[in-house]
Formats: sequence, structure tokens, C-alpha cells
Amino acid sequence: MKWRKPQSLYSQLLLFLGLPMLLLWALSAFNSYVSALQAATQAYDRTLLSSARTISERLEVSEGKLKVNVPWVVLDSFELNMNDRLYYKVVDPTGKVISGYGDLPAMPPSTSRTSLYPALAWFYHTQFHGQAIRVAKLLQPINEGGISGMAEIYVAETLQSRRYLAHQLLLSSLATQGMLVLFTLVLAGWLLRRVLRPMRRLSGIMVRREPGLLTPLPELLPWSETRLLIVAFNRYLERLRGLLSRQERFSADASHQLKTPLAILKTQVSVALASQDPQVWRESLQGMSATLDNTISLTERLLQLSTVKQKEQGDRQFAGTDLREIVQQSCFSRLAQARSKQIDLGYEGEQQTVWVEGDALLLGELCANLLDNALKYTPAGGTVTVSLLREGDAVLLDVEDSGPGIEDGQTNQALQPFQRLDNVGDAIGAGIGLALVNDIARLHRSHPQLSRSETLGGLRVRIRLLSAN
Repeated sequence: MKWRKPQSLYSQLLLFLGLPMLLLWALSAFNSYVSALQAATQAYDRTLLSSARTISERLEVSEGKLKVNVPWVVLDSFELNMNDRLYYKVVDPTGKVISGYGDLPAMPPSTSRTSLYPALAWFYHTQFHGQAIRVAKLLQPINEGGISGMAEIYVAETLQSRRYLAHQLLLSSLATQGMLVLFTLVLAGWLLRRVLRPMRRLSGIMVRREPGLLTPLPELLPWSETRLLIVAFNRYLERLRGLLSRQERFSADASHQLKTPLAILKTQVSVALASQDPQVWRESLQGMSATLDNTISLTERLLQLSTVKQKEQGDRQFAGTDLREIVQQSCFSRLAQARSKQIDLGYEGEQQTVWVEGDALLLGELCANLLDNALKYTPAGGTVTVSLLREGDAVLLDVEDSGPGIEDGQTNQALQPFQRLDNVGDAIGAGIGLALVNDIARLHRSHPQLSRSETLGGLRVRIRLLSAN
């Protein structure tokens, strides 16, 4: 697998924050430039129109001709403190240029009249002597001295001042908004460093942490959004500590339980080897056979218990299982064992299919362990009864016997692995049966209820399972 360099969260956050801000800054600057250019155009257009009106006021009819006297002093007053050249042209009603620059370009036919001023005025852009100019055209009615019609007055100027004003407004906008963007990015960078500092401390703690150390992590992330991460991780560590603790305890107890039969086997072998009597050999072999049977049974229970522990960490979704068939098969498979002790083993309750939510294999082990436990501790000539009853949306599995039973204060002890009670007499066992039943029941969201049997006087184990109907 190809190694990829991890990306920096700090750089990613600044990138995702900085790029949109820079884009907005550019769009805002463009919009400011367009707005400034429009404002400058409107301001200077007003000046052009004022110049045209000043010239229109100096129109007069003399000797049957339209004349205009435009002193340069009038135009100089409009060019004061300006970097632009000013041009004008006056055309009489007959279309004859009577003053100004005769080659000043005429207005394009598609130009619309301005609606900003109460005058017959038009504004347009054109070229004049290789320079871009802005032209204002004003119509002035003439009706005196035999002359009637509209005089046309053109006033134009170059665009340097307009562009300079727009450029200055743009620079001002870029400076102020750029400082705002820069300040925002600096503030965001400082804030991100402050936010990520506890995460770096936490990363350092995790890197230097010993492999077997399962103590909770310190709450270095003070924010509500990140605190849940620490809480979830600490809960995971707590579950992991419990799991490892159970595994260690199970391994220690299992090794202890296996040492005993192995030591007995070693002793029995030593006795047989030290004797020349065939009868002693036979007794030793019989003893070894019984010890091996107990060891095999113990190993099977240990493997079953380990399997259930593994399933507890996996998926707990179960399908429908016929519990009646499982119970009856368990009873049939132990009839020979019951007859060997003259125990009355019977089944009562539901005769139809009983569907429950569960694992068929595990429920079979549960029933087998309950029956083995009952048959083991019930005296010869006793009774063991298995029953199935419906109760609402649940099914009750009861296993009762006429054995010694369990006192109320010993129920928790009886459900722990490798715990044997004092009232079991000479029965041989490792104390795993009820512990295995407890784990399988917990896996099925249930719990074994241990009590005194009202009918048989011994132990009654009740397990409530969810119905799948």
C-alpha cells in the first residue's frame, strides 16, 4: 500500500476559510471599481451638462444669424484642477457648425436620452484625435429673429479624471477590505492554533503512552463537540479493561482447574509404575480414565465458555429458533444418564412449536448444561422436570430438580465460573455449568433466576427469552 503524507488540519481549515474570503475580496473590489466608475461618470456628466447649459445661455440671434460667444475663460473655469481636455461644438438649426470643433464626432443614432436630468440631453462615449472622450449633447430651442428650431450643443472631455477617481476609490476599497481579510485570516489562524493545541497535547500523550496502559485519558478537549470523543474513548477503554480482566481471570482459573487433573494423572501414573501388582495397575488405569473423562468435560466447557465470550463482542442479531425442539432433544440425549441414577426426567408445557429469538447452537448448550447440572446434583431416585410456558411476548424455560438446591445468598457465587458450593456433596465438577448458562442467557438479553422449586424442593432455574412470533 502506497504511503500518503497526512494532511494538516490547520492548513486545510485555513485553506477552506482563506480561499472564499479572497474570492469575496476580489468580487467586492471589482464591484467597488464598477460602482466608483459609475459614481465618477455621473459626477462628471453633471459638469458636462452644466458646461453645455452655460454655452446655451450665450446663444443669440444677430443679423438673422445664430451666433454664440464662448470665451475661453468660460471653458477654463471648467478645466480648473482637472487633467482632462475639454472640447465643444455648437450646431445651428440648419446643421451648420457655428462654433467649436467641427470634427467632433456626432452622436450614434442608438443613443437614448438621459432620464437623470430635466433636459433634452444625451451622453455617449466616442474617440476624438486618438483619445477616449465622454460627450454631452444638449438641444436648445431657438425661436427669434426669424430663426426657429433646435440648436445642438456638444461638450466633451477626456476620461483621465474619471479613471483617476475610480482608481483612487478602488485602491481605497482594496486597502480597507484587504486589511479586513488579512486581520480575519490572522485571527482565524490564531484561533485554530489555540483550538488545536489541546489536540496536539493529547496526541503527544497517546504517542508516549505505554502499550498496556488502559487508564482513562485526561479531558484535555474542553469543548462540548470534542469532549464526546474523550468520553467515548474512555468508555471503550473501560470496556476493554473489563474484557481483559475477565480474560485474565478466566485464564488463571482455567489453568488452575487444569493443573489439578494433570497432577492427579501424574500421581496415578507414578503409583502404577511403582507397583508390580496387576490389580494396582487396573485400579490406576480406571482412575486415569475417570480423570481423563473429567478433564475432557472440563476442556469442552472451557471451549464453550470461550466461544460465548467471543460472541458477546460480535453481532447479536438472532433469527427465530424452535425452543421446544431444542429442549426435547436435550432431554432425549440425557435419558440414559437419568436412568443410570434412576432419575425421573420429564418435559411439561407447550406441545406446539415455540419460536424464540436466539442462536440454536448456544441455546442447545444452555439446555444441556442446565440438564447436566440438575442430573449431576440430584440424588439417585430423584426428579428433574423441564417446562416451557408462554408469558406475554416472552417464553419461560424452567429446569427444576429435587436436589439440595442453592441458598439465596449463594446465587451470585453459583453463577461465577469455577465456583463450587459447599452443599454439592461428592458430585464432581468444575463449577462452569451455571456460569456458562449465565453467559449464554446474557447474550440473549436475559438472566438466569435461581430459586427454590415449589414442587420438587430443589433448585429451579428460570430463563426468560423473547418470543419470535
